[in-house]
Amino acid sequence: MLNEPQTLNSDEREELESLRERVAEFEDIIRCLPIGLIFINADDNVTLANPIGAEIRCVGDRLGGSVEDCHPVGTHTTLGKVMDRFRTQPQMQEHPIVLERMHRYEVTYSRVARPDGEYRGVLWLSHDISRRKKLERELMHAERLAGLGRMAAKVAHDIKNPLNAIQGAAHFLQQDDGESEHSEELTTMIKDQVSRIAALVTHLNALTRPFELTMEPVDLEKAIRDQLSACSVSHPDIRWSLDTDADIEGQIQVDRTLLERLVWNAAENACLSMDGDGRLEIRIRRRHEEDAGWVDIEFEDSGPGFPAEVLQNLFEPFLTTRENGTGLGLTIMREICLLHGGDLTIENTDSGALVTARLSAR
Repeated sequence: MLNEPQTLNSDEREELESLRERVAEFEDIIRCLPIGLIFINADDNVTLANPIGAEIRCVGDRLGGSVEDCHPVGTHTTLGKVMDRFRTQPQMQEHPIVLERMHRYEVTYSRVARPDGEYRGVLWLSHDISRRKKLERELMHAERLAGLGRMAAKVAHDIKNPLNAIQGAAHFLQQDDGESEHSEELTTMIKDQVSRIAALVTHLNALTRPFELTMEPVDLEKAIRDQLSACSVSHPDIRWSLDTDADIEGQIQVDRTLLERLVWNAAENACLSMDGDGRLEIRIRRRHEEDAGWVDIEFEDSGPGFPAEVLQNLFEPFLTTRENGTGLGLTIMREICLLHGGDLTIENTDSGALVTARLSAR
């Protein structure tokens, strides 16, 4: 609040009152903004925060304190580099967009300077993008349905083949009355073909249902280890290893069910590519890019790698090189990563293939 000197004349008092009103108006505008706003001054102190911004970054009684107090200790080195970059960049250079609070808010940072270019600080703006994210999920779902429509003929073919085999085997068994030496073989074949159809139908159901995120704190290493243990039961000859960065502590916000599905699909695909005998290395890595925090889950196998036609059309639904594959695994894995603010990358290495699932760690 502006103090009123006792020696002001009437004109000066009127001017001071006008100034007070303008300050109050400015404060009301900042307070009522439908976006989060925080200002960090040239000394890297948080000097202004409206209610939305203060809630998102838990400013509380940190107002007036260092911006480091609003960031985890593990990010302070990266934060220092970012703040130094703002001091030397051209005015209003936009900072890369990051996501916060379970990807509900999209955040941008901009340099604030005087007209002569002198650095004043950094403006932090946060927009609620939950509605946009909902529309994006609906769009991804629509794209999956469109892919399903384009591949309807292939799906019919994939189901027709095992049905023909089942029909032929059933006809033979009906005439044989179960007394032929081939009866057990045919019965086993029928069971296998029915399982094949059931797996395809399960994948198709997954493709037609939109994903809904239910974020919760999850011990990432334990969740991944549990899925690998379950997968190893079906692939006992695979040599497994799991390595986690030392600075990954505690829990991160993810959808547990979708994470488990992502890990299972990646591990199962790697094992099948190696025909059940090989090496699968899983690595959990912390990545910092500017102010954004990421966790990369890397799956590197000793198999033959991805064929060229797959690498060129990685996420096209129903593209597969396996006889009983559905071609939906990579599409679903990537969508899970996208919903978590990351992405899925795939490449061949000198010794096999590397699949990297990136998730936002904020």
